[in-house]
Amino acid sequence: MTTAFVLSGGASLGAVQVGMLPALSDGDVGPDLLVGSSVGAINAAWVAGHPEPEGLEALVEIWRSLRRSTVFPVNRFWARRR
Repeated sequence: MTTAFVLSGGASLGAVQVGMLPALSDGDVGPDLLVGSSVGAINAAWVAGHPEPEGLEALVEIWRSLRRSTVFPVNRFWARRR
């Protein structure tokens, strides 16, 4: 049987995916095929390149380190004055 992980797009869903991937790995469930769109494609590419537990932990740490200001560097007060 082939196991596929299909990772969808949608910003915060990327963080949810990264929360589930280590749990699947802990249960010895790994993908034979990775499919993703948008942020899911980014996560899938990382997993394909770093399938070991240390790679998954690194991806978790990347997501934990993200802040709104890093992803969207817009000053909300400046945006309101326009």
